[in-house]
Amino acid sequence: MLSKKQLINTVFILSFPWYGYGAYSLGNRGFAIGIFLCTLPYLLILGIYVLDLLYRQTVTPVVNGRFYLVLGALTSISASVLLGLHYNSPVINPANGALLITLFYAPFLSSVVVQVYNRADPEFNMSWLILKGFIAYLIFNLLGMAVGMHNLIHSFPDRASPPFAVGIYDAAHMLSIANLMLLFHLRDFKPNPLRWFGLATVYMINLGIILSINSRLSFMIFLVFTVLFITQAMRVLRGLFTVSLFTMPIMMSFGLLIYEILSLPVFSAIMERVDKTDVTTFNGRTYIWGSAADWLMDDRRGLIFGNGYNGQYHIRLLEWVAKLWGESGSYRLHMHSAFLEILVDQGVVGTLLMYGVYWSGYKFYRKEYLANARMAPIYAAFVYLMFAWQIDIFGYAFNSGFALVFILMGPVVMKPRNVEHTDMLA
Repeated sequence: MLSKKQLINTVFILSFPWYGYGAYSLGNRGFAIGIFLCTLPYLLILGIYVLDLLYRQTVTPVVNGRFYLVLGALTSISASVLLGLHYNSPVINPANGALLITLFYAPFLSSVVVQVYNRADPEFNMSWLILKGFIAYLIFNLLGMAVGMHNLIHSFPDRASPPFAVGIYDAAHMLSIANLMLLFHLRDFKPNPLRWFGLATVYMINLGIILSINSRLSFMIFLVFTVLFITQAMRVLRGLFTVSLFTMPIMMSFGLLIYEILSLPVFSAIMERVDKTDVTTFNGRTYIWGSAADWLMDDRRGLIFGNGYNGQYHIRLLEWVAKLWGESGSYRLHMHSAFLEILVDQGVVGTLLMYGVYWSGYKFYRKEYLANARMAPIYAAFVYLMFAWQIDIFGYAFNSGFALVFILMGPVVMKPRNVEHTDMLA
């Protein structure tokens, strides 16, 4: 019979493929049902905890001050949903807005509960638990592709199409993060050769899917950090967080250089589609990012507290882009950057709160990495997320990267472990 701790851990692992199932349902059965299904495993974890708490009738505080910083960031994006409803955004209504807000909080709080139930176990390894979740996610998607399913949110007929993801590019990011974490487990062959071969097989399957999806942005980030971690250069790099803040302007400034690199025979063979205009505009993203820069310089409506969820539509920021791309309405567009989406929707306040979250997580996991601690592999995942949120929507709202960021913040907000008593969340 499963103990409560084993049950919590199992549900947490299964939440990774289940989130993908929710994404599939989002495309198949509608936005509200999909978001609700994404939330279910986290609600189950929280429900078990609440029942346990009612039974014990005692609470021991185990979270530190960063817990409230994270809650502040989540409250900011939740408030943007309410503001979006006030501005009559066509992409949300009171029902799916409430579900979105629930989804924002649930992964983080569930991750904290996982820490609580495993605090007394000196062998607990959050990094390995997350990696198991990624492996379950991969297996679920492989089974879906094997029976002929494809992604219903965003896919192309000539590329790999993992069905259980928020679009194929979302899947490319998730598998890239998993592979960066796997690098830490593939450094030593001798202790357990069978396990090494198993994880190496997972790595190669992930890599094959990543290349077939053909997402240049995720592949570039993945390739750079693969080299940096393999060569141990990450141990001596300084100012990485500061560099990440300028990912977007750096990429826009070096668009031609990136094109020349991707045009090299080795990369053009891998990436297949290396069109100059496409690469230098990052598949048209620079049009959107330029509009955001114009808003920041000349307009600045909602700059402090934001324009609400889907705020670009409220201020009609991307109308000309919608016409350029032949879209029926600009409300269908997003900023192709979680950073810009948060800036437009939640303003400077929301953006600073998210910077605080990323800075806290970066410091925590860098310390784990430099100490070769158990959670060192998560540093690779967090650094990837830190750069990806600048140049893709992966780290925003119901996209997998947003949930993953706050799952990774679970260990960050915990006080040092005390095994003399059973801790419960304050």
